[in-house]
Amino acid sequence: MPESSPRSDRGPAPEADGDADGESGPRDRPALLAATPDPEAVSDRLRTLAALAGLLGLLLTLIALELLVRL
Repeated sequence: MPESSPRSDRGPAPEADGDADGESGPRDRPALLAATPDPEAVSDRLRTLAALAGLLGLLLTLIALELLVRL
């Protein structure tokens, strides 16, 4: 049975990709984290999408009612 090395049990070395302030380097951060929009922009877009979905639902309901009335 192979023994685990002491280095792998401790995790990465503290000096790897670390700044003097203790913050991680840019390679530790996910690439999409920098591209994530702020919550205000997301809520504005969600509100717009909800309004468009409501209008589309209303339009489909009116078309369905028109077809039912013609029967």
